[in-house]
Amino acid sequence: MSEARTQKFDLRALLETSRLLSSSLEIDFVLGNLLLTAMSKLFVTRGVVLLDDPLAGAYRVEAVKGLPALKPDTFLQLGAAPEAVVQGDDVPALLREHGVILLLPVTYHDRAIGIVGLGSKATGGDFTEDEIAFVDSLVHMSATAIHNARMVEELQEANQDLGQKVQQLDTLFDLSQAFSRTLDVERSVRLFSLALMGQLLVGRYVFLLRNDEGHFEPAASRNAVELNDEMLARLGDLKRLLLLDDAGSEWSELDGFALALPLRMQDETRGVLLLGPRPTGVPYEADDVEFLTSLGSLALTSIENARGVAARIEKERLEEEMRLARDIQERLLPQELPVFESMDLAGLALPSRFVAGDYFDLMPLDEDRLLVAIADVSGKGMPASLLMANLQACLHVLRGSLTADTVDLAAATGRVNNVIHRNTGLTTFITFFWGVFDRRDGQFCYVNAGHNPPFLVRADGSVERLEEGGVLLGAFPDMPYGDGIVTLDAGDTLVLFTDGVTEAWSATDHDDEYGEDRLLARIQAHATDPAQAVLDAVREEVRTFTGGGTLDDDLTIVVLKRT
Repeated sequence: MSEARTQKFDLRALLETSRLLSSSLEIDFVLGNLLLTAMSKLFVTRGVVLLDDPLAGAYRVEAVKGLPALKPDTFLQLGAAPEAVVQGDDVPALLREHGVILLLPVTYHDRAIGIVGLGSKATGGDFTEDEIAFVDSLVHMSATAIHNARMVEELQEANQDLGQKVQQLDTLFDLSQAFSRTLDVERSVRLFSLALMGQLLVGRYVFLLRNDEGHFEPAASRNAVELNDEMLARLGDLKRLLLLDDAGSEWSELDGFALALPLRMQDETRGVLLLGPRPTGVPYEADDVEFLTSLGSLALTSIENARGVAARIEKERLEEEMRLARDIQERLLPQELPVFESMDLAGLALPSRFVAGDYFDLMPLDEDRLLVAIADVSGKGMPASLLMANLQACLHVLRGSLTADTVDLAAATGRVNNVIHRNTGLTTFITFFWGVFDRRDGQFCYVNAGHNPPFLVRADGSVERLEEGGVLLGAFPDMPYGDGIVTLDAGDTLVLFTDGVTEAWSATDHDDEYGEDRLLARIQAHATDPAQAVLDAVREEVRTFTGGGTLDDDLTIVVLKRT
């Protein structure tokens, strides 16, 4: 064949190949035909097309023939693309190792977008200038088709990603409505689990939530091993995504899981999601993690709302129960102070909470004798109030045995102590003081069971403390108690109180208590006033001392004044 005919044939071949390649927008078709045309023209059996991947910073194998060691979609680090045709020793060693001896750059608008590599001729000869010129022209003419096909492929992938994103957004929207309609923690967890299995097709997962004590525990799981407390604590400390395939030996207990994703609210990790690999083997992508994060935020918000509503309902229920308990307890205290001849009486009980552990009572035994009692149960709130109610019931049962002319308060105190000891724990006790006043001779017989000794302020200003008795109630069984007797004369004032008075803290100095010295001084300053005036004076001074704030302890005062 003459040289002119050969050139004419080559031009026709270039034109037909260019038309063929330009007619398709499928990257695999374009690259496959380009490679076959070049290999057939040069009589070679090995060829590869590499395209530049800017994100990976390397060349990706897009089409390959006769080179089994080069796998499609693998990456090669070759450095900068050649600006012109290179062959022989100028070919990078990595390609020469595979038998590639000729490289032709694929250039689009002066930008290298790939490389075509060819092996040696099947005949063993060298490439002629005309052959190289033909293949170089073929590659240049194919560059536009390669660029266009590549753009179409990227657009298709972008459309596919967009479609998947729209589907995920639709799913999240539907789930947000479902989450917003429930105020049940278990239902929210169930919705979250169904979304995981339905959207990501996971076969193994663990959903951890932080409980009220701040510890993490599984709320839902599937095909998962049990995690120990140490691992749960470590997962609770996560602040960012952990890929477990690269996590190292310290996470070996989580073998079989692919990732651990912390779910955070207000800069705190409130939940953790452990996911196993997909059954399809497809790895989790960035979009999957973004979807999981959004789904987890919806679930956490729903769960926190449900917990908040449940806590509010429980708080309201407890407050209602406390109000009822307060009402019952107030009925246990004297509703009206008795009118007792020759005695001026006043009493006050202020709880530090809804219900109190303080108790006082004033009960006429007959027309001549008056029973006085005050007590302080250890602790506060409902447990203390229940024990106080038991003490009140016990005293009212014993009231009948105290109507005889001869009153044995010491023996009665021992019986009360045994009842309290049998019905309380080792750390529960009662300070208790009670006595019987007989107006006929003015004698006051009393027993002090570990209570603050009352002040007896005489009309002449002298002071006595009523201390005779024994240990506090409930501490030990079968304890002996003694009694004391004093005589109340006209103008004498007896003040009973609990430690809520003397241990009230100053509003300005938190190391300063109201104390017994201030209490006694206040009583003495109003010793000539009626009983209610004495009580009001003490209460007002304590209120001023504490700044009128919430009491740290129950406060009870009883004032008896002989008229």
